[in-house]
Amino acid sequence: MTETYKDPVAAHDTDPRLTASRAMVRLVRRMRSVFDDQAHDMGLTYARAQTILEVSRREGLNQTALAECLDIETPTLNRTLDGLEKLGFLERRPDPDDKRVRQIYLTAHARANADQIERFLQDLRAQVYKGVSVQEMAQLQRTLDKMAANMAEMRLL
Repeated sequence: MTETYKDPVAAHDTDPRLTASRAMVRLVRRMRSVFDDQAHDMGLTYARAQTILEVSRREGLNQTALAECLDIETPTLNRTLDGLEKLGFLERRPDPDDKRVRQIYLTAHARANADQIERFLQDLRAQVYKGVSVQEMAQLQRTLDKMAANMAEMRLL
């Protein structure tokens, strides 16, 4: 039997836009927290794992491009990269065409762990998405895409 989670704050709210927004934020926070707790032994956080996986797909990106891919600010990425570099997961090399620019590469250690990290994330998603149909996920994606487009328009105003 699947237990339905009830948000105690949402019980008093009647506007589904508000309750859905709260639920999205809460879900993302909990997923990150669960990941961080379970991946602690690997020296990883959700942000670090996402960075490793993005670099594994696009090695040689510069820091600015990587920050854009991850949708984070460059100073935030730099802190993440510093931590990953200290743990031996990646290295920053000068761009051969522009020595001021640093490109990001995985180390052998990170490559050896990238598949494990990806499986770990897939297992977490499988647990979270249990009981949710492909059609429901597709509808959710369409809704989120609309909301993201609305947010993009707001930035242009």
